[in-house]
Amino acid sequence: MSRKLILFLGIGLSIFLVDLFLNPPNEEKTIYISNEEVIALINTWSLQMAREPNNDEIRSIIDSLVEEEILYREALRLGLDSEDRIIKRRLAQKITFLKQETISTEPEIKELEEFYEKTKDSYLLPKSFSFTHIYFAENKDGDLKAKQAKLDLKDNKSVSNADPFLLGKNFSNRSLLDIERDFGEAFATAFLDLSIDNWEGPIKSTYGSHLIKILDIREEYMPTFEEVISRVKVDFLLKQRDKQIKEFVDELKIDYQVIISPSFTQ
Repeated sequence: MSRKLILFLGIGLSIFLVDLFLNPPNEEKTIYISNEEVIALINTWSLQMAREPNNDEIRSIIDSLVEEEILYREALRLGLDSEDRIIKRRLAQKITFLKQETISTEPEIKELEEFYEKTKDSYLLPKSFSFTHIYFAENKDGDLKAKQAKLDLKDNKSVSNADPFLLGKNFSNRSLLDIERDFGEAFATAFLDLSIDNWEGPIKSTYGSHLIKILDIREEYMPTFEEVISRVKVDFLLKQRDKQIKEFVDELKIDYQVIISPSFTQ
């Protein structure tokens, strides 16, 4: 950090201490901004702007922090946090994140191997297709145009009357579920009967008519533990954290009495 910034913060701290000595604070109306808070905000600003702030910009950063704190305290004084579902959810998330940081993040290889064996089906790579297509919009006599285009392709003629397709022309390693999500169930089902390296169709989708050429088919494949160890580790840690957070909440529940309105317990 530059000397100018350190000097600026030092002067600000000196003024604060003098004012604190001359005017004893009202605790409820006292806002203390630490060097750590200011430095963190300045560093964030510098990363976003790709340069250090000047003195006026530092003042603006500090003013914004002070104003935010004042508005926060006024909101609390007015009870605006009471029964606010969004605030409650954010605070619940925050304590969850804090708890997660205390959880160990380095499992043993044996633990990962056992987890992989128990959840093996989730790592199965389904049959997938790489293909290209030519699209004809439904509202522009798409089916008729597609049939004529197929004849033109058989005669080695180019197709010039196709329509642009929002999702693109070429698709790589798409499962039937992926294809169904993008094009519709009937379109995906048709892939089970298509051959490779031939223009097939017209095939209907939720958008219109398509000519399809399958370029490659990859059969269903179960990867080994070594091939997916990184993913297994992430999944394992997420599972462990969810389990430990649940145990943490269950322990807290013991100290609480929960009363639910009778109208919702019948």
